[in-house]
Amino acid sequence: MGWPEVMQELEEKIVNTLRGTYRPLDNVPFFRVQYPPVEEREALRQFRLLVERLRHQQFRAVCVSLVDALKQALGALLNCRVDELESRLLELEREQERSELQSRLSEHLLAEMVKTLAASLKDMPRNGVVVLLRMGSLYPFLRPSSLLSSLEGHINCAVVLPYPGTTLGALLDAPPGDFRGGYYRGDVILWR
Repeated sequence: MGWPEVMQELEEKIVNTLRGTYRPLDNVPFFRVQYPPVEEREALRQFRLLVERLRHQQFRAVCVSLVDALKQALGALLNCRVDELESRLLELEREQERSELQSRLSEHLLAEMVKTLAASLKDMPRNGVVVLLRMGSLYPFLRPSSLLSSLEGHINCAVVLPYPGTTLGALLDAPPGDFRGGYYRGDVILWR
């Protein structure tokens, strides 16, 4: 399955979910799309085109950069402006080991990301769709499963989360005991 098949399957599921003729897994309108990492540039193009097609069908659809959301969330966590992030992170890296800093940021980043995304998507209608681009930029801080499970109940619209990866497993779904989250039941569309 390449881009035409992946996008056709995804678009059909989204449109039918919004029209009430498809019921996603556990009736949660969240969709993860896995694709090979070498396809990142094409993935960005394909998902932006999907948003345009959904808009032409009279659905409210937007793309949100998780890189931008990450910068806003880190700024809030570190109590600095986005343009000060680089120098603030360099300062923190000098004060503590990188693994310790990563662990400390991971503990609080998820909640701040959810706040950031919920605030930016508060006006999205129930029959709207948001595509969260650049999930790979959040690794190793957040996993797709933990982000989606934490977003549930905080936003009203359908969510599409494209994710670069070659296998479904530890990088996509955290084990239930992991502090960053556990299994998430949203529909998964795999690259085959």
